[in-house]
Amino acid sequence: MSPSALVVIDVQRGAFSGDWPMPDGDALVAACRRAVAHARAAGWTLLWAQHHEPGGPMDGTGFAIDPRLDPAPGEARIVKTEPDAFSNAALGALLGGCSRILLAGLQSDCCVRATALGGRQRALPVEVIADAHHTWASEGRSALAIRDAVNAELAAAGIPTPRLDTLDPHAAPAPSA
Repeated sequence: MSPSALVVIDVQRGAFSGDWPMPDGDALVAACRRAVAHARAAGWTLLWAQHHEPGGPMDGTGFAIDPRLDPAPGEARIVKTEPDAFSNAALGALLGGCSRILLAGLQSDCCVRATALGGRQRALPVEVIADAHHTWASEGRSALAIRDAVNAELAAAGIPTPRLDTLDPHAAPAPSA
């Protein structure tokens, strides 16, 4: 087990198609691809959390991880039915011994936030990659404004929110989502 891990949350086909596709989804996938490439190159543990929503967009073909991310054989996957991925005890067990757990994916103000706070509540060393998660606009606020507010909330709760370019200082900054 590597001392660091990346958990990619809910970047599934159902979020990029249908009646309400993710705005700027290509930028999110690009940021997640960069985070995954960095994790693999650094030898980190890489896990994929998939939300199962019977009858919803994350069911049927929508349940599959977006093929642009291409999970590798041997990279663990967990299924969750709650926003907090740590509600599936398998995730905590798979990450045992990690001194740094980075989170990326969807949805900033739901599953990413809940998983970060759930990890913190369980005294796990969680961090959220500030520019590798995204959401939908809501209540008159843009998706970026919501993401920024979530980053600020998590930072205020003591959860680090490093930017993607700080993980690999030689990489170009992630495109704005």
